[in-house]
Amino acid sequence: MKYRWFFEIIIVVALSLPIVLPLVSPGFFSMHDDTQVGRVVAMGKALKDGQFPVRWVSDLGYGYGYPIFNFYGPLPYYVGGSLYVLGLDGLTATKIMLAIGMLLPSVTMFLFVRSITGFLPALVASVLYAYAPYHAVQLYVRGAVGELWTLIFYPLLALGAFRKSVFWGSIGLAGTILSHTLLGFATIPFLIIAFFLKRLPLSILLLGLGLSAFFWLPAIAEMKFTDVAGQVSTTANFRDHFVCLPQLWDSVWGFGGSVAGCIDGLSFRLGKLSILLSAVAIFLLLFKKPVTRIRSIGWLGFVVAVGSLFLALPISQHVWELSPYFAYLQYPWRFLATAAFGMSLLGAMVFATLRPERIADLFALLTIGILLFINGKLFQPQYIINRPTRAFETNEELRWRVSKISDEYLPPGLAKPTSQSQLPQGVVVDSGTSFSYQLTSTSSAEVIINKAYFPGWRYWVNGVNLQPKISGGLPVLAVPKGQNSISAQLTNTPVRTLGNVVSLVSLLVFGGYLWQKNRP
Repeated sequence: MKYRWFFEIIIVVALSLPIVLPLVSPGFFSMHDDTQVGRVVAMGKALKDGQFPVRWVSDLGYGYGYPIFNFYGPLPYYVGGSLYVLGLDGLTATKIMLAIGMLLPSVTMFLFVRSITGFLPALVASVLYAYAPYHAVQLYVRGAVGELWTLIFYPLLALGAFRKSVFWGSIGLAGTILSHTLLGFATIPFLIIAFFLKRLPLSILLLGLGLSAFFWLPAIAEMKFTDVAGQVSTTANFRDHFVCLPQLWDSVWGFGGSVAGCIDGLSFRLGKLSILLSAVAIFLLLFKKPVTRIRSIGWLGFVVAVGSLFLALPISQHVWELSPYFAYLQYPWRFLATAAFGMSLLGAMVFATLRPERIADLFALLTIGILLFINGKLFQPQYIINRPTRAFETNEELRWRVSKISDEYLPPGLAKPTSQSQLPQGVVVDSGTSFSYQLTSTSSAEVIINKAYFPGWRYWVNGVNLQPKISGGLPVLAVPKGQNSISAQLTNTPVRTLGNVVSLVSLLVFGGYLWQKNRP
């Protein structure tokens, strides 16, 4: 049995390998969120400094530093950063992080569906999931690493729900939240409904939230100290980014951006074969009445796919306007990822239902071949940039080019540089969470510290702890005449400590649950 599972997973991975082949090529490619190598390097440096959990990075934010991993899903970057700590360069570590996010979804989808159906229906589901057109958009167009990684955990969450498994369910929920906070929390209402309808263990929800509390508790409580809300209100209005219905069937493949109307520069197609299989599955659900265990994944796929497409289309605008929370999602087409999950389940149900079995198996193999041949062509970048590996890790790269792309985690009101010559100078940084330097003053004065202020920073002048004045997002300290020693240390706030404790206790409970379950 164990060997069978091993060989089946080898087949799943082998079929998925073509979608990551561009990552093997020398150099790298451009993407909308072209910050990934810089973030992996920043995470790696923070881990080397002994910071855990990592919240603050010193090189990004134009060199002012900012708490990106206090808010932005850190899980993929823990993996990439750990590889950097182990000695890999930032580019290689990033490519491995991206490859994991591309390959593992097919494995977890296979594990979930295989627990309910035969081998070939599960294999079809994994290939539909891996080769979904929007999956290619996420990496080779958008560079949406967090959303990419959530695809790993959706099937695990479903596996936990179907088997009432606290192990898989809590890992699925925690992993989703730690990969992409907003999409993670978007799954919770569906879980709550499932608890009432299916009598699922409440411990799945509690333990999943507990394991990830070190991240989401401070993220919610401390978001107001960043410029995220200000940028959300000015950079992307969700009303401009609904998908036009014809775009789901066919839209031109491109590497541009999302704009108002139906002339977007990137594709929102679902894949014609996936749409046709979903239509057949819905027909079978309504008229064929598959056996209960097969019907269950069909209905799950139907609810997820239809619900996701509803939220991606303009007809759901009134729902989006019910809560200010939706504004942070910015792009309704993000739900195409969950639509791909649901449609993959519908595709699996078709081949698990059709009879005779030999004909179903033949069509399953044909479907896999078509997906590899047609959809496989989408998994290519626009072009490859041949830059030296070290060029991705320079101060100029991190403090200027990468920082310009993503500076929303700086404090509100901080004047952002408009040229490299305006980057902050003069602070001697000992580590990502502390710094110190000597200053000689000819008179009593106020000194502006060129490190962004964030709750938890503590400051000392000549060994005396001082409360700074905050001006334009930067701390200002009063210093006396003469030689002065100025130092600072980032410490935990009460909400960070609470989150850390909740996660640690949850981890102990999780370990105790596993020990109890596996005890002879």
